[in-house]
Amino acid sequence: MQEFVERTPDYIDGPLNLVIGCGDLGLGCARVLGRRAPLLLVDIDGERLDRSVAMLRHDGFIANGHRCDIADSAQVEALGAALAKTKGVRVLAHVAAVGNTPGGWRAVMKVDLIGAHLVARAAAPHMTRGGVAILISSTGSYQCPVDDRIHALIDAPLEPDFLERFAATLGYEPDFLEAYFIAKQGVNRLAQRLALDWGSQDVRAVSLSPGLINSTMGRTGGSALPVYDGSENKVPGSRSEKAIKEVPLGRQGTLLEITSVVEFLASDAASFINGIDIPVDGGSTALWRVRGVIAR
Repeated sequence: MQEFVERTPDYIDGPLNLVIGCGDLGLGCARVLGRRAPLLLVDIDGERLDRSVAMLRHDGFIANGHRCDIADSAQVEALGAALAKTKGVRVLAHVAAVGNTPGGWRAVMKVDLIGAHLVARAAAPHMTRGGVAILISSTGSYQCPVDDRIHALIDAPLEPDFLERFAATLGYEPDFLEAYFIAKQGVNRLAQRLALDWGSQDVRAVSLSPGLINSTMGRTGGSALPVYDGSENKVPGSRSEKAIKEVPLGRQGTLLEITSVVEFLASDAASFINGIDIPVDGGSTALWRVRGVIAR
């Protein structure tokens, strides 16, 4: 019987694709991005990270892991130091986020917004020409009010006392969902800023906003969601009710429908797409605009 001979891809010593977050969407992104580049996966959960790397290696991907709490500036600086020892980063897929967490709105802001800024800062010196940052956001980002005071704050979340100034500007302590939407609006704005800052190095940046997706994070976000029924009011409803009333296609999306767009955005076929947010939502943002739920 012939023994298995491990294949060594020709891209093994090239720039890597960096995936932040090992949830089901993060793993899906790793699988589409690992076909043409070595992978570096980052996650706060060391056991989940090890399982993910082992699974990918078993399937033939070139993958390594780096444990990191992206809300901890020192740990993200260590990630940057690790990237300095590589051939650089061609694709940054920033997926990590929390939703309905026991830590409340402050944890949401620390991970979803501050973490995204810290990772972008750490990756910036190592992005290679022709590279791209793909920041996973949410269509919830479109449901935030347009407020220049809030925009100024979320554009600079690494400034001292950001969380305190954020709550003071709002005038109250937000719930986790409002904080999540505002944090994701900040992610969209970060992608726009990176597109301007990195463009001269031929590096792109985009945000991608999934809508109602059948993912682990979506399913564990709560049993009741706000459903817009066509009036000015929103009522609690299930994910199925939300899909029927808010998604023109009448269903939830799949992880594959998100990762396929990630794969396209990372390719040379998308080489002139830069500085925008791309909703992948079955048409829900279009419906919200028609109904006057959102103005943007």
